[in-house]
Amino acid sequence: MIIINNNNNNNNDNNNNNNNKLQLGRGSNRGPDARLDIHARRFWENQRSAFFDVRVCHPNADSYKDLELDQIYRNHENEKKRLYARRVLDIEQGTFTPLIFTSTGGMGNECLQYHSRLAQLISIKKGEYYAKTISWIRARTSFALLRSALICLRGSRTRRKAFCDFKNIDIGVETQEGAIM
Repeated sequence: MIIINNNNNNNNDNNNNNNNKLQLGRGSNRGPDARLDIHARRFWENQRSAFFDVRVCHPNADSYKDLELDQIYRNHENEKKRLYARRVLDIEQGTFTPLIFTSTGGMGNECLQYHSRLAQLISIKKGEYYAKTISWIRARTSFALLRSALICLRGSRTRRKAFCDFKNIDIGVETQEGAIM
C-alpha cells in the first residue's frame, strides 16, 4: 500500500500529518509517471474533472476464446478501474471512465455512455441533431480504430499529427459526404 502525503506545508505535527495522508489500494498504479490518456473538465458534472483511459483489445484472441464479449469488456473495465479509479477519486477529485474498444469496432458499456454524452454535448453546442452527431462520432471512431489496426499490421511510414478543429466542422456536410446516414 502506498501513502501519498497531501500536506502542502512542512509541519511536523503528527496529528496534522496523519489527517492529510491518502492511502491507495494494492492494485493502484503507483508509478510517478502514472497518467491517463484523456482529461476533460465539465464532461459528466459541472466544476469537476473527468479522466478517461483507452484500451483496444482483439476479441478473437486465443486468450478470450472461452469468454463472452460482455465478459471481455467487463474484465478490461474492471482492470482499468483497479489501476486508476482510486487514484483519480482521492487525489484528483475527479471521475474516471475506462474506454474499452475492440479492434473489430465494438465498445464496452461505459464507452457507449461516454459516446452518448459526447454526442449530446456536441449536438447542443453546434445545434445539430443528436442522431446525426452520434453517427458522425461513431464513423470517426471506426476509422480511427481501423487506422490504428492498419498501422499495427504494416507499421507507420511517417509521423502523423492529426488535429481536428471541431469548431469549424459541419457535421451535416461530413455525414453527407461520407454517406454515413
